[in-house]
Amino acid sequence: MKQRLTKKTIAALLAVLLCLSVSIGGAVAFFSDYEEAAGAAVVNLGGQTELTEGEDSANKHIVVKNTGETNMIVRVAIYGADEYMTVEYSTDDWEKIGDFYYYKKVLLPEESTSAIDAKLKVEWQGEEPDYNFDVTVVHEAAQAVYNGQKLITPKGWDDITNVIAPAPIKGVD
Repeated sequence: MKQRLTKKTIAALLAVLLCLSVSIGGAVAFFSDYEEAAGAAVVNLGGQTELTEGEDSANKHIVVKNTGETNMIVRVAIYGADEYMTVEYSTDDWEKIGDFYYYKKVLLPEESTSAIDAKLKVEWQGEEPDYNFDVTVVHEAAQAVYNGQKLITPKGWDDITNVIAPAPIKGVD
């Protein structure tokens, strides 16, 4: 038996197609429309530091300066040891915990850390290798935040609450 499309069936199909085409256009318009916000502003929480490594290519004279407006705690990691060299560190104001050297004082605004001197001591046997010796320095800083008298250690940092001396409080001798 052969079915024929009636005028009512064709009209119903056209109505469904029209509804689908209208709803697809609305969905495309919804997902592709955007509006830029007016009055955008940069948020600065006051914590900024600057790393200097010195200009000697054989030795690193590493200093971190607090260029922001709040007290900061800082740590430095120095990478470069491989089969041809060792890296020697000489410092009194830093303490090594894990892979990082933590500065033992809270760094006040515009203050700099004492230097860490990373010196290359190249060792090999036989003929000198054709090798490029690189030392990579990574520094991180976090705002010094206290819960009462206790320094709050940033997430991902080692427990340094007993290593870092509390910051001086302005107006208190």
